[in-house]
This record gives sequence, structure tokens and C-alpha cells, in this order.
Amino acid sequence: MRRSLFSFLLMMIVLPSAAQQVVLNKQRHYPKTVPAGNYSGITWLGGDRYAVANDKSQTAGFHLMTIRTDAETGKIKEVRADSFMTSGHANRDEEGICYVPQTNTVFVSGEADGQIIEYSMSGELTGRRLNIPPEYAMTYNNGGFEALAYDATTKRFWTTSENTLKCDGEKPTIDNRRANLLRLQSFGDNLEPLEQYWYKTDSTSAKVGQKGKSILGVSSMAALDNGLLIILERELLIKPKNIGSYVHVKLYVVNPTLQQPGDLLQKQLLTEFRTRINLTNRGFANYEGLCVGPKLTDGRQLLLLVSDSQNQYKGYMKDWFKSIVIPDVEFTPPSLSR
Repeated sequence: MRRSLFSFLLMMIVLPSAAQQVVLNKQRHYPKTVPAGNYSGITWLGGDRYAVANDKSQTAGFHLMTIRTDAETGKIKEVRADSFMTSGHANRDEEGICYVPQTNTVFVSGEADGQIIEYSMSGELTGRRLNIPPEYAMTYNNGGFEALAYDATTKRFWTTSENTLKCDGEKPTIDNRRANLLRLQSFGDNLEPLEQYWYKTDSTSAKVGQKGKSILGVSSMAALDNGLLIILERELLIKPKNIGSYVHVKLYVVNPTLQQPGDLLQKQLLTEFRTRINLTNRGFANYEGLCVGPKLTDGRQLLLLVSDSQNQYKGYMKDWFKSIVIPDVEFTPPSLSR
């Protein structure tokens, strides 16, 4: 009896602590129900329904997918591509996607044309788009819009370029050791620009003089319902002959509501992980899409990630999906707390 009581009390102590930990569930792929693609963005539509961007689809639009997750653990149980909704226009290198519940539409960012435009749920163009500030036209090649999120609570769209704009400095490389200095931009429901903040990424994790190529930047973001943003910093390090290459994913939290427009946002690391290519590991996953999903039965928040396999490049890359469970996140930058 004493042992049972002791075990119960110990469990009551341990469980709350465990509930405050970030849980990285194992990535999974579904070759029988998800065709090879270039999946670059994801947004939750409610229930088990998601919209997914494909940056090399034959025509502009988005995929509708069913993603079933366990309500207690957040583990992914099933992913199924249901249909592709398209306007019939040419693909714009469509990267980020966000759902706006008030209008039941999605906005999709195009890296090729530098525009963020609205689609109906049937894939038709509505004619509406965000009014992008002119400085975002000054992008390096393949360094434009990827990240896109919408916060229904604050009624804000959020986006940024993947890399530093030409007017703000150089792109990071292994040799120059620079970080990206990005402009984090918000828009209101009237689609006009609002606040703009600075955001600085980490610099490369590669060693000085290391051979290969580092692709470093912000590939996605997600908005929580308390005004916080989760920023996905992604470094793709490609080594000669590919063996030893990796993707390093870092999720940072920022709180724009506590800082002034024009400030450099302070950030807090939420979690990080790597996927790799080596002689025995083929779990390499280039995660480009991130969204907030449903909450679990205990109130924790589920995040969903999707990777870009470059159409299952040379047969060794796969279309991976991953779920992450996070506790309630409250971030007050240290210099702003009293």
C-alpha cells in the first residue's frame, strides 16, 4: 500500500514536468497515399483537413490533404492527398500558405513573382493580394518569400524573406559567417502593411573552411493564438558527394506584441533537430513547411511540418511529415521583463 501511494505521488510530480517538455515525434512518409512532390508549405483548415503548397506543381494552386493525428500523443497516423485545387495559371514557385477562417480562403506566397495572393478553396483567384512594401522586390535569387502565417486573434498576416534583402546586406555563406538580417512584416485584414520588425537568424553551423554549400534562412513560420510567432530557421548543408549532408531545423519563439516596430526581435529557442544523409541513414528531410494544428486532449499544442523532397530526388529522398507537441508557450524577452 505504501509503495502504491509513493508511486502515485511520484507520478503526480513527474507528469506535470513531462507535460512542459517539447515532444519531437518520429517523422513518417506515406508513399501509397501521397504522391512525390515539392511540398513547401502547410496550413490547418480545421479537423483533419490541411492545405499544402507545392513549389513545382504543374499549375498554381494547392493540395488538400487529410492528416489524422493521435489526440493524446500528437503522433501522425495517416496522411492522404485528396485533391489539387488550381487556378490553371503557371506555378509561381509557391512556397508559403495560410488559411483565413473569416473568408474561408487561403493566401499563397510566390517566390518567383514576390506576391502573396488569395485563392478560394476551389483554387480560383479572388483578385486580392497583400500590398507588399517595395523593398521586398530586392531579393537574392531564390531568397524571397517562403514563410507565411495568419493570426486570427490579432488579425495579422506575417511574412518575411528567406534571406537578407540586397538593400540590407550579403547572404550568409560558410566563408563569410554572416547571419540573415530579415524584415518581419505584418499586414492587416485590409491587406495593407502594418508593423515591420528586424529578425536575425543564427549563422552557419558549418566549420570555417569546410567544403560544401550552406543554404541558411527562414523557410516557414506559425502564429499561436496568444500573439507569439514560431519562426523556422532552416540550414541545409550540402557536402561533396552528398554523404554527411544535413538539415538543421531550429524553432524560435518571438513576441512582437512586447516590442516596438523597427526593433530587433529577441528570440527564444523552442526546440531543434537534424536530419542527415549517410551510408545507413536515409531520413534526410528538408523541412520547409510549418503550421499550428489542433490542440491535444490535455491542452498541449500540436505543430505539423512538411518537407520538400524535390520530387523524391534520385529515389533517396522522401516526402516526410513530422509532428511536434509543445506546452503553453509564454515568452517575455529578458530585457523587457521587470
